[in-house]
Amino acid sequence: MSGALQRPRTAVVLPVRGHARLLDGCLEALSRQDVPVDEVVVVDDSPEESLEELPGTRVVRSRGRGPYAARNIGWRSTGADVVLFLDARTRPRPEWSRRLTEPFGDPEVALVGSEVEVLPGESLGARASHAQQFYRLRNYLARPFFRPYLPTCSLAVRRSDLEAVDGFSEVRSGGDADFCWRVLGRPGRRLVAVEDVLADWVPRDRARDYVEQNYRYGRSNHQLRLDWAHEGADLPAPVPAARLVRNLAAMSLRFARARLRGDEDRQVQQLSHSAGVCFDLGYRLAHDRYRLRNRPRAEGRRVAPVAGAAPVTGPSGPGDR
Repeated sequence: MSGALQRPRTAVVLPVRGHARLLDGCLEALSRQDVPVDEVVVVDDSPEESLEELPGTRVVRSRGRGPYAARNIGWRSTGADVVLFLDARTRPRPEWSRRLTEPFGDPEVALVGSEVEVLPGESLGARASHAQQFYRLRNYLARPFFRPYLPTCSLAVRRSDLEAVDGFSEVRSGGDADFCWRVLGRPGRRLVAVEDVLADWVPRDRARDYVEQNYRYGRSNHQLRLDWAHEGADLPAPVPAARLVRNLAAMSLRFARARLRGDEDRQVQQLSHSAGVCFDLGYRLAHDRYRLRNRPRAEGRRVAPVAGAAPVTGPSGPGDR
């Protein structure tokens, strides 16, 4: 078991790709911490290595391998005792690093996270994201689809636990859940959730990006269930294709009507309601692709329908975030 850390050395790992314009706000917020971190590692995940050196940071490169590969490269490049993960859209409040680090005085604590507030915005996509609040702790702790976990937009991890499980699985989405479950599966390891908002998150502006984010959550949810079936994760049947088509058509029609009337509040409401439908679509397509690729094995797999309902909706990991 890892020992207590009286004054741990801390490092922030910040992966970025295509969001360089968001970096300034994140780095400015990090500079205002009431207990400064010892190191800030920015991981440039652009294939062309377009990010230049930044004052007060160390830039390393992951060459387009994806957000979780970038996080692995970042934490392995530092010798910090506690690694704090966020992303370019995160705006940590002044007490963020201090309060995420304090619980590591208990040697059994492996993971620490906090409430994160999705900020309001003027665009439809931003307003829908603010209404949905992807990163509420209750989505991850009180009603997870399998086991509790924490998102990487505000996550502190003891280095010895990162080393014990060899870091993150290098997937596009859902790597935060898989990582936390592997860490917490070790004897004597636990997580701590700070139930105060310690960070804000800048939402995507475009409605298309909001829709795609929920679609990705559905796809990663399906993959996580497959990966953890050996530990008891079930594989709910997807929403029937005919019902899904009807839901998509109805959603599109209601949104179009609101747009024709110039009713932005109604458009935001319909876009927010689309989250579950987009999640179901991602889950459905992932399920169909899995069965096509693995037809002989899939026929023997238990598929447990959820009585009268679609699969549980919600985030499976906005780390790619």
